[in-house]
Amino acid sequence: MTKQFEFFLKNFQLFFNIENIEINYGVAEEKLISIVQSVDSSFWSENNDINYGKIIWKEWNNVKIPFLFEKDDTKEILSFKNGKAIINYDIVASTFYFLSGWNELVNPDKDEFGRIRFGNSIIKELNIIRIPVVNYYFDILSAAIATVNKNVKISLWNESKFSICLTHDIDTCNSAWLEGSFSELKKKRIFSIPKLLFKRLMGKDDWFNFDKITQIENQFNCSSSFYFLPKKGKTGSWKNADYNIKRESMQAIIKLLINKGYEIGVHGSFGTHTNIEKLKTDIQNINQPSTVGNRFHFLMFDPLKTAGVLEECNIKYDSSLCFAEHIGFRRATCFPFFLYNFEKDCISEVIEIPLIVMDATLANKKYMGLTHEESLIRIFEIINEIKKFNGVFTLLWHNTFFSDYKYTGWKEVYIKILDYCISNDGLLTNGAEIYSRINRK
Repeated sequence: MTKQFEFFLKNFQLFFNIENIEINYGVAEEKLISIVQSVDSSFWSENNDINYGKIIWKEWNNVKIPFLFEKDDTKEILSFKNGKAIINYDIVASTFYFLSGWNELVNPDKDEFGRIRFGNSIIKELNIIRIPVVNYYFDILSAAIATVNKNVKISLWNESKFSICLTHDIDTCNSAWLEGSFSELKKKRIFSIPKLLFKRLMGKDDWFNFDKITQIENQFNCSSSFYFLPKKGKTGSWKNADYNIKRESMQAIIKLLINKGYEIGVHGSFGTHTNIEKLKTDIQNINQPSTVGNRFHFLMFDPLKTAGVLEECNIKYDSSLCFAEHIGFRRATCFPFFLYNFEKDCISEVIEIPLIVMDATLANKKYMGLTHEESLIRIFEIINEIKKFNGVFTLLWHNTFFSDYKYTGWKEVYIKILDYCISNDGLLTNGAEIYSRINRK
C-alpha cells in the first residue's frame, strides 16, 4: 500500500464504513472495488507540481470536478464489469495532492507571513474555492461501495444534517476605546467616543464582551471554542495580544467560560507554527491541562513543519487552514482530516478541522470587502454545499465583530448565520466536541 493510498483510506474512513470491503489501488488484483492509479511514484519523490494545463474535468452529481493526473477524458468515472466496480480516474492521488497541501509545499510564492497566496494557489487557478472537490472524490468511492454495502456513511451528527464549528479568536479585548474611537471619528460619530472612553475608565472595554457572545449563543442552546492568544505585545513588527493571559481578569473569564461548557483552546502566537518550545510555552500560559485545540495567529501554517510541531505539543486538532483572502475550501474539503507530516513522511495523528469562513475575510477591503448582505449570500451558498456531504462548517467570528464600534452590523450577520444553520438542521457546537465525535466513532 502506498503512503498516498493509506492517507486516502484513513481520511475516508473518518466518515465512511469500509468494513469487510477490499479496495484495490493500481494493482491488477481481483477486488470488488478498484481505483486506477495514474501517477508514478516518482512524482512525489521528486517534489514535482502538476501541469495546470493538463487537468481533465468530468461531471459528477451535476458538478464539474478536476482530475489532476489524467490524459484520457473519454472514460466513465465509475464503471462496472463482472459485478465489480472500477473507478477509472486516480482519485487517490488527487485527494492526496489537495488534502496534504502538496501545492503549498512545492509552491514558492508565499506572502510576508510565509503563507501560500490565494491568488497563486491551485485552488484559485482551478476556480474551486467554493467546491469541496475531495468530498466529490469520496462520494465516487462511496457510490462504488454502496453497490456491495448499503451502510456506507457514518453518522457523526446524530439526526443533524451537518455540523457547525463555532470559534472565536481572542486577539484584542482591551482596545475598543482606541480603535473604536478612531473608527467613530472617521465616521463623524463623535458622540460615541465619550461612551467608549467612559466604559474603559470603568474597567469594561467594549471588546471585553464575552458575556455578549455567550448570551447570543445561549439563545441557540450551543457552545463555541475560544482560542486565547497567550503572548502579549509584538514579535518583531507583528502584533500579538493586547492583554496578559496570566492576569486575574483573564483567568477568571477562562474559568467562567469553562464552567459554562465552552471550549478553551490556544491561539498560537506569531511564529509558534514552526517552533515547538514557543508553542509549548503558549499552552502552559493558557494554564488549562485539558487544552486539545489550536488555531495559529494570522492563520500561519507551514506545510513542512507545522504538523510535527502540533504533534510534539500534544495538540489533538488544529483549525488554521483557510485563506485569509477568501472564504471557502483551502484544502478542497469540508471534512475534518488527518494532516500529513512531510518532515517524517507519514500520516499525522493531528486532525485538521478546516476553517471555512472568517469574518475579517468578508469585511476587510484588502480581502473580499463584502457588505453584510453580500456576505450572507456567499456564506449560505457554502453552507448548502457542505450540507450535501454532512460536512463541517467552521466559522471564525472574532470578539471584536460583536461590537458596534468599528464593526457595526457584523453581530447581526453572525446571528443570521446561526439562524440559517438551525433552520437547515445543523448541529451548532465547538471544535473539541467535533474532535471527540470523530475520535470516539
